[in-house]
Amino acid sequence: MVKTKANNVLNYCNDLFFKYTLSREDTESVYARNTIIQRVTGIRVKESRVLNPNLDPGVIGKKRIILDVHVKDEAGRFYNLEMQTTYAGIAEMMRFEFYGARALNNQLKSSEKYRDLKPVYQVIFIEKYAWNNKNLINHYQMRNEQGEAESEYPLIRRTFVHLPVINDIAKKKEIQQMDDFEQLCFLFKNNAKNDILKSKERLVKVFMDKYEEMQKDDELWSTAMAIQMGEARYRYGLEDSFEEGKTEGKIEGEKIGIQKGRISLLLKQLESKYREDCSAWLQSLSNEQIEAVSSLILVCNSFQELKNQIMIRK
Repeated sequence: MVKTKANNVLNYCNDLFFKYTLSREDTESVYARNTIIQRVTGIRVKESRVLNPNLDPGVIGKKRIILDVHVKDEAGRFYNLEMQTTYAGIAEMMRFEFYGARALNNQLKSSEKYRDLKPVYQVIFIEKYAWNNKNLINHYQMRNEQGEAESEYPLIRRTFVHLPVINDIAKKKEIQQMDDFEQLCFLFKNNAKNDILKSKERLVKVFMDKYEEMQKDDELWSTAMAIQMGEARYRYGLEDSFEEGKTEGKIEGEKIGIQKGRISLLLKQLESKYREDCSAWLQSLSNEQIEAVSSLILVCNSFQELKNQIMIRK
């Protein structure tokens, strides 16, 4: 049985709901995205515009896409806001870097100069602690071994918001003592737990109101629920496959269960990196070839290049 926070309740950290809330052009959505940017980066944004506002359930339902929010402010700065609570492997960390670089590359036309580039701020909500601390927010940019910044004016600034940390904060102070951004993170992490829905903070209320608003769009809501259930199956795929084999009382069954989990994880990494349906191809490979894919995904820049490398190894 698939385990989720609530099998019939849409999580507030659902990435489709996250994009829905921040990509509208009404007063409250604008307030929410501008406030998140300010709380995380310290930049007080006066005006902002979402560059990729489309939310077509038909497109989203047919092919899983990254539901990030591309924002440009009145000063020409770019922001990439993303809710990523399912995938946090090597391929996904590489994608974060690639998206930052692509946001820079997309700014320049052939006649423009490098000095015309505007900084890109990535804000990524992620379901894991930092590897070396328990900060709620961690900012990253290029530095040398002594910790000195590469540039006074870095063009890519990547910030992670580590959602598990909010429960550590909640052990030290009541929800009503948290600031608006901490309360929002608590909502993302815990849904309606511990009276968070009684919050009087405008930032939290925007998300609660948008939650009710999106429920009125049956097609979009159903798509969001389908995404959530699919991510739950992925997240617990390895555990469930192992338990299935164990229940059958077969050592071989346990091995098969683990292999199914590994293939499920690898498939998500492939489709996340190459944006293509890789399922049938991956299922056709031998165990040795699957092992090779696990290594080659780090160095092959396209799905076709990866397939060619595997063909050579046959």
